[in-house]
Amino acid sequence: MILNFYIKKVEKVGYSKETNIPCFILVGGKSSRFKKDKSKLFYKHQYKKCKKLFKNVYFVAKEKKFKNYPFFIEKSKTYAPVFALKEIIKKHKKVFVLSVDTPLVDIKSLQKLLKRKAVAKDNPLIGYYDYTMLKNFTSLRVFPINPKKIKIKNTFNINTQEEFEKIKPLLNRPRF
Repeated sequence: MILNFYIKKVEKVGYSKETNIPCFILVGGKSSRFKKDKSKLFYKHQYKKCKKLFKNVYFVAKEKKFKNYPFFIEKSKTYAPVFALKEIIKKHKKVFVLSVDTPLVDIKSLQKLLKRKAVAKDNPLIGYYDYTMLKNFTSLRVFPINPKKIKIKNTFNINTQEEFEKIKPLLNRPRF
């Protein structure tokens, strides 16, 4: 009942022309603090969420990790999201990115970032990027690339098993 209400609310909001922008879910990290590949815990959740807002959703990694899901294979051998981000911007011109390990960010927040062409103030791996920002790639840091930053809720990424156990009950709530 609650889920149906939530889905109808999202449908009522409607999709802007910006939803033609592809969404890329970053899943290529090493997960060293988590001690196993944490993307396997969140990828379906994040994909389902993004498909409600974006027409085209892809995962980004150095190799295809999940069967039956579209992937963008990054070429860089270095484990740093800035390289993948630069590659996808060069190819697609306008993109929206989301880190797989931020499962509590809700659709409303993603819509807000997309509409304002901004990134999350506390996590630049959630938000909008385009080709005009390529000149801002001057280091390995992602933070300075998009100067438009907006405060949204639940931008923290899950890095440990303990953090995952704490948020696990929240993942099945319709908001996320």
